[in-house]
Amino acid sequence: MAPHVRCPRMSSPRRGPALGLRGAGLVAGALLSVSTLASPVGQPPPPAQDEPVQEIVVGAHSGPRMWKVTRGDHVLWILGTVTPLPKKLNWEPGSVSSVLKETQEVVPGLPSIGIGWNPITMVRVYFEWSRLQKSPEHQTLQQVLPPPLYARFEALKALYAPGDKRLEEVRPMIAAEILMQKTLDAQGLTFYNEVQKTVLKLARQQGVKIHQDKLHIDDPVDVLRDVRTASRADEISCLDAVVTRLETDLGPMRARASAWALGDVDTLRQLPHSDDRTACIAAVSTSNRVKNLIDRTLDDWMEAVEDSLAHNHSTLAVQTMDRLLGDKGALAQLRERGYTVEGP
Repeated sequence: MAPHVRCPRMSSPRRGPALGLRGAGLVAGALLSVSTLASPVGQPPPPAQDEPVQEIVVGAHSGPRMWKVTRGDHVLWILGTVTPLPKKLNWEPGSVSSVLKETQEVVPGLPSIGIGWNPITMVRVYFEWSRLQKSPEHQTLQQVLPPPLYARFEALKALYAPGDKRLEEVRPMIAAEILMQKTLDAQGLTFYNEVQKTVLKLARQQGVKIHQDKLHIDDPVDVLRDVRTASRADEISCLDAVVTRLETDLGPMRARASAWALGDVDTLRQLPHSDDRTACIAAVSTSNRVKNLIDRTLDDWMEAVEDSLAHNHSTLAVQTMDRLLGDKGALAQLRERGYTVEGP
């Protein structure tokens, strides 16, 4: 639910009109985090949860070294990130600061979100977002879910969100996001991407241009309405996938977070990635409008880095490890297009 894809966070409607803006951003970025961005395929299954608990690293760490992509005398530096990361990680961006001194442009991992905005739109988005939260026909999760899945969900809820009564009243994909966040919080992890935020802050301080594509949503109310019409079967598949991930993947998630902090890319390559996110993206991408938005968030980054490589002597980009690694990842695509790729 991830999404990651932060996963931009889904929240209670009580937070007011600001949530409407987040709701529009949800379609393009979040549920890529119920989600956090589409998982690579063909990975081995995650290990069982009875393995030794992986300790989460805390304190100051520099993270992994960057990939270097070149063509001629033009260079692209890529900082790979993971989600979730340790909550108490103090990232030391010294290597990024050094690269920024020679860099003409920074390419973030995802575009910013813009929507057609006026007071009437704000109210309509807020109310549509509120409707999106609620379970269809006002049924409880116990009434909606198959009994075996509900029992597994309840077991996790008892461990990580015992006092959260909202979970019985929201629709399955919203329940999946809330449960994921509660569980990660208890595990000392967070989906919030402080790494990219820090990179962009440093770029602004050093006067480096940010190549910030804007994903403009002209019809945010219709987009949220499309998400709200996701089929019950697809939503249940999303929740089932998230429950399975929380049952089996907490150890690897903690290991990935610690490996990133320690700069251990070999471990990041070897650790399995569970595939809850594909199911959750499928749940909201049944309409062409939503599918096109999601496809644009996944394609625009590659276009941006190639454009920057062509025009700049040096460029710095940020992207998630899920999208960088693997036979179909961005690094493999760059190699196929004739770039030289060196990395940790």
